[in-house]
Amino acid sequence: MYISNIVIKNFRALEDINCDFGEHINVIVGPNAVGKTTILQALRLLKALLAPRSPQEAQQTLISLGAASPHFPQRVFPQALTRDPTKPIEIRSTYSLTQEEIRSIVKAKPQIINSAVRAMIGQSFINPTALLQFLGSPAGIMATKQATDEVEPFTKKIETAKTLSLGLSINPTQGQISSVNPLAGLFLGHLDEALPPYVSIFSYFPADRALPFGETPVQLGAADTQQQIESHNSQPQLKYARLKNMIFNKIVMGTEERESIFNEFERIFNGILRGRRLQSLGVNELGLLSVMTEEVDTRRKVEIDNLSSGEKNLILTCLLIATSISHGGIVLFDEPELHLNPSVCKEILPFMLNNYSIPRSIQFIICTHSPEILSGAFSNENCSLYHLKSSTVISHVGRRAIDEVSDALQKLGTSVSESLLYEGTILVEGDDDVDFLEAGFGELLKRHNIKDRGGRREVEKTAKRLQELESRGEKVSPIFIILDKDDELTDIKNSEAVRVLQWERRCMENYLIDLDVITELLKQTDLTKTPMSNQGEVSNLLRTLALAQLDAIAAKEVYQSFDYKNPLLRAEDVEKKSLDEIASSLFTRLSLAKNSLQFQSEEEWKMDFIKRCDAKKQELEEVWNTKWKELCDGKRLFEDFQKKGILKIPLSQFKRKIIQQMKSVSSENWRLVESLLKGLISSPKP
Repeated sequence: MYISNIVIKNFRALEDINCDFGEHINVIVGPNAVGKTTILQALRLLKALLAPRSPQEAQQTLISLGAASPHFPQRVFPQALTRDPTKPIEIRSTYSLTQEEIRSIVKAKPQIINSAVRAMIGQSFINPTALLQFLGSPAGIMATKQATDEVEPFTKKIETAKTLSLGLSINPTQGQISSVNPLAGLFLGHLDEALPPYVSIFSYFPADRALPFGETPVQLGAADTQQQIESHNSQPQLKYARLKNMIFNKIVMGTEERESIFNEFERIFNGILRGRRLQSLGVNELGLLSVMTEEVDTRRKVEIDNLSSGEKNLILTCLLIATSISHGGIVLFDEPELHLNPSVCKEILPFMLNNYSIPRSIQFIICTHSPEILSGAFSNENCSLYHLKSSTVISHVGRRAIDEVSDALQKLGTSVSESLLYEGTILVEGDDDVDFLEAGFGELLKRHNIKDRGGRREVEKTAKRLQELESRGEKVSPIFIILDKDDELTDIKNSEAVRVLQWERRCMENYLIDLDVITELLKQTDLTKTPMSNQGEVSNLLRTLALAQLDAIAAKEVYQSFDYKNPLLRAEDVEKKSLDEIASSLFTRLSLAKNSLQFQSEEEWKMDFIKRCDAKKQELEEVWNTKWKELCDGKRLFEDFQKKGILKIPLSQFKRKIIQQMKSVSSENWRLVESLLKGLISSPKP
């Protein structure tokens, strides 16, 4: 059995999604808080409400999702589940059944009919004796006939379609929960209830895994049955307190079970936690249950309690999947990468696939932020990868050649994996720009990956290549490019996937020239060697440093105005030409360069140059006197300020404090940058 389709509407973070799943491993990726875990919660809730394994499963699941309270067990608070409280919540899932499961259902029709009768009288978990008494009464006989009339055609429908569909609707305003087809839950419930308590067809592994340490009470037999059942779905956190309990149960069940637990440990250590092996299972000298491992190379013995959180997490998870999930079962797994090294994460999918999913037909639905797990799903034909982009869009990521897109993204310093884990990648000028955005606008950009982009020319070239692929219908995840203004405007035009923001000021640091904020910081004795007392003093110092840049700017503009010719060899001088043609081309270039350098003497040239520069500088000063904060080179300004020896802290730390203070007071510069960033990431229009 496996879930082949889900439909979720107005449930928590999700507005309306519809997705088909594969029968083996399904990996869901996307930005933080977009709703990946919500998909697992929806499937878990649907099963708990319509096909509960125990009397407490529905209520415990609602409590864990915040939709019920242990103090008010009869009340439901659907507002905790809804995205829009004025609209109904809808969750539907389709289960594809094997022929063996269908035969089991057909064979169990009498039990399913009894379950239908119990549901009719509102006593799904009624005492068997009381049920028998009711079935013998006139009302019971009538209910049995009605149930039989409903179960018979529904069974034939399942035999034909080989699927089973669960569906529920929740009315948030009235608090009503209704099933699309109550019989479907009874049929699915039968497949689960037919299994021993320690085995389930459906199990949820949440991300908030509290790993066990030390001794825990060990129960056997009937005393532990209820906890085993609850740990599958209604109270999944119980799984993680049951590591030693589960091992001990296996030990006392007999030689075969004891051998199976040893074999499973060896499978885990050989397949994914290499370099370690199980040394012994038993009771230590204190009379306490002991699970001892050994490092293969050093022979050092380590009790399982003393393994790392990641190792214990993986051992526990794999043991539970191996021992508690039935053939044809379904595993909902949230963030398997917790506490694990990336090198181990890379092995998770192949291990799960080859040891559990394929040989035992177990379906996995996994939510992850791990690039290693994502890459594993991308490269294996038995894994299906899904990108949850928003509350309404989830798309299957095909494995067909996206090599061109991948190559372009790599040139931009990012990757396909990163583009799927975030709403978009923001490429900036350098590390200081990354720090500026993360410190000042982290909340706004929390779903975006911010990276230093490297050289501008290559970025612009690659961005245009991505736009070419986009125009041919290729799927390109959003790339946002932030460029300094400098002295050159970019010619990149916005498209849906590639968008550019060029600062309105010279560079990012120009937005940090916030005199009120800088003045307050420079009054603090822990930041400065010589505190400054007022804004006028700070303004005069920074303005003087800024205007000192005019000499270089004036000289550059004047020199360029002379239009001296460049004698350097160019490609067009030599390509597809004979030596005679090359020689003629180069001599022409040299002649032009020589003729452009006609001047009388060094002294006269210098006097003329300085005179022109003074005039240009005076012209520039008229504008800079009022606009120096926008026009100066902000990077150089802060570097020159640091050279004054005023700061006690590194310049990068001082910049961070400026943007943090700008954010805390919501300064004009901060609001301006926020507006520019919102326009960049929210507007898909060219």
